[in-house]
Amino acid sequence: MTIRSVVLSLSILIVLLLASRAVTACTCAPGGSPCESYGSASAVFVGTVTSVRGSERRPVKDPKDVDWVPVAYKFSVDQSYLGVSGTEIEVFTGRGGGDCGFDFQQGQRYLVYAHRYNDKLITSICTRTKPFSQATEDLAFLGTLSSAPPGVTIYGAVMRGPDDGPIRTEIKTEPLSPDIQIVIEGETEKKEIRPDTDGRFRVNGLRPGKYKLALRLPDTLTTARNEVELSLVDRGCAGVAWYFVDNGRVSGRVINADGEPVARIAVSLVNPGTNATEYSVKFDRTNDEGYFSFSAVPPGNYNIAVNRNGFPELNDPTLAYPPSFYPGVVDQRHAQTITVGAGEKLSDFEVRIPSKRPAAVLTGSVVWADGSPVENAQVSVKDTTYTHNSMNYGVTADGQGQFKIDGYVGQKLRIEARSNRPMERSEVLTVGLERSTQTVRIVITRLR
Repeated sequence: MTIRSVVLSLSILIVLLLASRAVTACTCAPGGSPCESYGSASAVFVGTVTSVRGSERRPVKDPKDVDWVPVAYKFSVDQSYLGVSGTEIEVFTGRGGGDCGFDFQQGQRYLVYAHRYNDKLITSICTRTKPFSQATEDLAFLGTLSSAPPGVTIYGAVMRGPDDGPIRTEIKTEPLSPDIQIVIEGETEKKEIRPDTDGRFRVNGLRPGKYKLALRLPDTLTTARNEVELSLVDRGCAGVAWYFVDNGRVSGRVINADGEPVARIAVSLVNPGTNATEYSVKFDRTNDEGYFSFSAVPPGNYNIAVNRNGFPELNDPTLAYPPSFYPGVVDQRHAQTITVGAGEKLSDFEVRIPSKRPAAVLTGSVVWADGSPVENAQVSVKDTTYTHNSMNYGVTADGQGQFKIDGYVGQKLRIEARSNRPMERSEVLTVGLERSTQTVRIVITRLR
């Protein structure tokens, strides 16, 4: 992941969102250096805002339907550093707030970094665009461009740590495996380099243009994204940060009591002694041949759980099988624990799950307190057999308030109904499916 690519992506995303409904907040990655911002930009200039169009909002009929048409600012160009040949230029941005728009003021002077999208130059608060009076650091770098040697620079680091949190501004490294390699491939050149023992790398003097960077790791390590694409202008640079984790791997197969493969059933790795329904370290579903596979498994001890998905779909046919654990037990206390070492590969686990549970049909009726049917009532169903965190599913009753739910013996369902009228109270039923057919009645009371 590149710090600049995140910022650029956010900037481009603004244009995609400007004509759609609003996001509620703008979140930007930490900005890169002036060199990085210059390297990925389409235009960089100092200019004064001379006019604005599109700033007035159109009447909004629905408060949820916010007008996100972009605002266009015209600048008188005082100094061009990149991509501007005339004395005037137009730049688009959002209105501020959720769309990351920059609040330009007419008559004020700015240093603008802009990116081209659909033949328009766009900018946002996620770039290094700023008032001219605050641009000392940027102007110092931009002033060196005329005397700087030609070429672009790509640098960065390869680090341990999951790539799912905030981008780090300080790099903490550890000695790396010598098998780690970085391939930098451009339109006319290709380089293969290795980071130093601290994980850092740097290549100078590359030709401007598009590059693809690939991180090659040994099988014992893995990363969420091992390729990065860059586009750099002359005398610009880019910083790349890769994060890797241990690539523990666990694979196996789920079969039923008759030895046949079970397709599309939920399989998860869970910590021994924890609630297997509410938390999984890894989750997968078997393929058509019953095989499952986990990668990027951290070192540790695990149970292999089958059909312990905390968010089951009500009509999932695999719910016919009772939840179980490797090697084929229902009680987690009797499950066999497996130990995964750092980057270790474990395979050929066979989980033989119990036989299917019998099908069950729950029929019901939704009525008012006087016994009359509630037409087309909306019935909400939640499977609470092993968790209270599962999703709600809806069933619509017919004109006589009748409904039907298909399930399996052993399931526990939480059921309530609504008539979609205000001021009402509905019974909430908890029903255990104990036989092939059962019947329930839900009463809705009008409060006025």
